[in-house]
Order: sequence, then structure tokens, then C-alpha cells
Amino acid sequence: MSPGNAEGACRPVAAVFLDGAYGDPPWYLALAGRADIVLAADGGARMLAALGVTPDAVVGDLDSLDGETAALLESEGVEFLRYPVRKDQTDGELAVDEALRRGAGEVLLAGATGALDHMLGHLAILRRLAACGIPARLVAPELSVTVLTAPRSVSLAAPAGTRVSLVPVGDGVVVTLTGLDYPLEHGTLPADGCLGLGNHVTADGSATIVVQHGVSVVVVEAEEDFRPGAPVQP
Repeated sequence: MSPGNAEGACRPVAAVFLDGAYGDPPWYLALAGRADIVLAADGGARMLAALGVTPDAVVGDLDSLDGETAALLESEGVEFLRYPVRKDQTDGELAVDEALRRGAGEVLLAGATGALDHMLGHLAILRRLAACGIPARLVAPELSVTVLTAPRSVSLAAPAGTRVSLVPVGDGVVVTLTGLDYPLEHGTLPADGCLGLGNHVTADGSATIVVQHGVSVVVVEAEEDFRPGAPVQP
């Protein structure tokens, strides 16, 4: 991730640390260091505290954050935005909303893997942001997940052999794939099938994904950026 990429040029990048699975602390430390806005969703603050990173705010009902970590962050002057435990939004949603309130033009969700229900919820967050034209991804070492809403075209700055999968959201998703082992030209991804899974980049930086109709989740087993592609022809 680079805050100055073409899609989010001159727009603040927010890294939201969720209460999920983490590994490779130096990778996440670098992620926090590159972001313009760093927020923790409830228990995600533990990871930041372990990294020695002071977030701009901790957001949520705080039912997953231990008192010792909370006290440490409060002593450092970290802002706490507290919400009731019984609410209609997850802590992750609230943290993303706070990132947008602070002017974020791109949102990166870290610690987004773990419990399956929350992972699916995080994809819903990506879909909402995509519908608003805000670039957003789930990020982890060697993993980048985004949602593309038609009409949309992206290229992948990924090396040859990188695994790429597309999962349609609903029926009628039409895509064109180039630079992959299994190319498609205005192909339909069935909502009840696995046609888009397990593809691979054929040459460094050569892959392009075009979504001509519908919404698709794109999973790339690399941490490279999704770069804006050519305008999509109707």
C-alpha cells in the first residue's frame, strides 16, 4: 500500500485495526507508519499497543479490550469513542465511519480475518465503500481483498504466479480477465458456482480485471496495490 497511489492520490489513507487475527508484527508496524489516519476498533487496540503505535482514536463498545491496555492508551492521550454494547453496527463499521469523518479517501482494514461471521461482515463494509467510490481493502501479509462495483477496471501490480480469485456478489456478474491463466471476455460468473476461483497471474504486473456488470469480491494472495485501469466500455 502506498498513500500516493493514483487511485487515492492526495487523499488521506486510513488504517483501521480490527479485533481479528494478526501475524508478522513488522508488516503491521510498517502499515501503521504509512497511514495518515490510524484507528483501532475495540480489541484491535491491543495489536497497536503491542507494536508501540499510538492510534488517533479507539472506537467501539470496548467489550474486547482489556483494562490495562485501555488505561495505557488513555494515559498517552488517545481519544476513546465509546458506544453501547447493544447497537446496530459493529465496532469495525463504527471505526470506518470515524475514518470517513476524519476525511479518509482510502480505507485499509487490518486484522480482518478470524471469525467467519465478522469476515463476511468486513466484505459488506468493502461493498458499502465501493458503492460510495471509496477505495478499500482487507489487508494482511501476502493478502489483499477488495470489492469492485461495475463499471470498474483495475490492474494488479502482482508477480507471476500470484493466485487471484473472484467471487460474484449476486447474479449477473460479467467480467473480462486478461493476463491470467484462465482469461475471460465478457464472461458471466455464476452466483452458484466457483468459476472465478484459483486463477493465477501469468507475467509480472500483467493482469487486468474488468467488471462490466454487477459486484465482485477480488482476492489476491499478494500485498500489491490494485491500480486503476482503463475506462470500462459499456
